[in-house]
Amino acid sequence: MIRRMILGTVIGLFVVILPTLGNTEILRAPHLWILIIFGILSSIFQPSYNPFTIMIKPRDKWTGAQIIWSVYLTQLAAIMEATYLRYPRSVQWDLFAYIAFCTAILGLVLRTWAVLTLGNLFTMHIAIQDCHSIVRKGPYRIVRHPSYLGAFIMYMSTVVFLHAWYSSIFAALILLFAFLRRIHYEENLLKGEFGEEYKEYCLKTKKILPGIW
Repeated sequence: MIRRMILGTVIGLFVVILPTLGNTEILRAPHLWILIIFGILSSIFQPSYNPFTIMIKPRDKWTGAQIIWSVYLTQLAAIMEATYLRYPRSVQWDLFAYIAFCTAILGLVLRTWAVLTLGNLFTMHIAIQDCHSIVRKGPYRIVRHPSYLGAFIMYMSTVVFLHAWYSSIFAALILLFAFLRRIHYEENLLKGEFGEEYKEYCLKTKKILPGIW
């Protein structure tokens, strides 16, 4: 846990704080520090990873690396927009900020719940482990990929939290593509491993949006 906390802190300093050195006044508002806290909590409740070595997982089709770097890139874009284009409006506590703050917490809780439900079966790369099984409890009773849904909600919300509207469009496209690509390869692997059992599970649950898709 200490290692993951340190990783989250270091990434937060590089992605959130370093880009603001040209306008440090934005650091007087709590918004960026709140984003660092979200990043640290997200790192704590998931397996340790290295953003560079994860790119050498060929079976993963580089989907894990794509998600991680997509998150970094979209958050960095939001920080830059908030700091140099939107400030001081970017750190106002208006309706958008309050709603985005709440939905970011919701996304973090959902992702953490999903990760804790999977336990040792949750990995940063796609792989079938020894004694692997299809988990049907917790959020997996409703959707098959709640951790991706939670992450998407959280990282989209943090962009809106900063009123980074250009970045929000960019983030929606980049993150959605990254998560859908990951889901595609992951489901193909599970169908190949579990066959009809997984197909039956798919018939009883939605992919990522409860009751919709």
